Amino acid sequence: MKNAISVRNLTKTYRLYRSKADRAVDIFLPFGKVRYQNHHALRDITFDVDVGECVGIIGRNGSGKSTLLKILTGVLAPTQGEVKVHGKIASLLELGAGFNPELTGRENIFFHGTLMGCTRKEIETRLDEIIAFADIGEFIEQPVKVYSSGMFVRLAFAVSVHTDPDVLIVDEALAVGDVRFQKKCIDFMRRYKDSGKTILFVSHDIFTVKSFCNRLVLLHDGQIELIGNPDEVANRYHQIMFPKSAEAPTHAVTSGAHLDLGVEVYDGSYWLDVDVDVADHQWGDGAAWIKQLRVGGIREPNLFGWQDEVVIEAVVQWSPDAAGRISLEHNVPPRLLIGYRFENSQGWVITNFTNAMIADDAIDVDLLTHSSCLIRCRIGAMQLASGHYFITPGIAIGTKDNLFPVKEYTNLIHLYCDTNESVLGQIILPYDIHVVDKA
Repeated sequence: MKNAISVRNLTKTYRLYRSKADRAVDIFLPFGKVRYQNHHALRDITFDVDVGECVGIIGRNGSGKSTLLKILTGVLAPTQGEVKVHGKIASLLELGAGFNPELTGRENIFFHGTLMGCTRKEIETRLDEIIAFADIGEFIEQPVKVYSSGMFVRLAFAVSVHTDPDVLIVDEALAVGDVRFQKKCIDFMRRYKDSGKTILFVSHDIFTVKSFCNRLVLLHDGQIELIGNPDEVANRYHQIMFPKSAEAPTHAVTSGAHLDLGVEVYDGSYWLDVDVDVADHQWGDGAAWIKQLRVGGIREPNLFGWQDEVVIEAVVQWSPDAAGRISLEHNVPPRLLIGYRFENSQGWVITNFTNAMIADDAIDVDLLTHSSCLIRCRIGAMQLASGHYFITPGIAIGTKDNLFPVKEYTNLIHLYCDTNESVLGQIILPYDIHVVDKA
């Protein structure tokens, strides 16, 4: 048997009513006036998953990922099309599915295991292993209604994967657990995959699905946008999620070339032109603004790798009259400051730097006699953990200790770090470890 999962022309359509009254009338008068709109959660989906293959399902929220998994597991019925799953299937889709909140964790192991098709003897054989994997301590004897969401998902995952399924389907439920438990689950699924079993895995963690899955399926607006090589599919996902940066024009750098002003980059890198004309990216006094901005040293479309050197060029303009007014009103020198704030996808500030942190006169421009300049920021060795990063440029007038902010472009630049390096935090700092003395 080649295919563990076979999906053909799958469509799921919901009727959307404007009110409960319209829904009730439609039930009793089904041949009258149409009182609903059709919403196609899935449209004409076709793909196969081979036995022993691990396939990741990715896509933005509302793309149809969870609907697809619910149909595969029999929770929902398709409107059209055919789904075939060969072998015993185990799924972890939603917290609480298949558990009785009034029963203890131990009792729910037997309850859920029975629903999965296991005999009591089979569950007893695996009981100690399930409890050890869940690692919730004495709470195993408490009703699950008192569990935290993390404890709940640990027990649910432990029971599901120890029922010896042929096909394992996992939704974003793993995101509830802590980092250590997530690592534990991924290690288990790797062993499960190596044993020849089949996995269908939904996650927004692109680095995990790329490193774990043989293929990716990208859903967009209920349809398959792309299916195939993880790198290619992940790149298309980034373009859909961040169109302003990912779809901006890029200009290749040829072998041995240098970027403007003599900054060297590796062969095959790109300049990414960033759109700065979007009003909702901007706030501030408006005395100065960024007219053009581009990022160099990246890999198309908006990726950078371990230790790549990234360059940000900004053409900054200002009104000398407005700059002079601000200088007088707020008692700040008429000098230009520019900075960049790096945040990860969770909103944590990773780093923040300005030209004033290097030297107060790093940008020697008289705002009263000039009206524009080109500023380059060169960032070396981007040793960051794999993931999404958002860069916010900001402009101020004054000095490091005496400044007035005039413009900020929140999350204007989006980049993605693509690396397999092991980073147990967010950033690697320069360090040295050596033996000083031995007894």
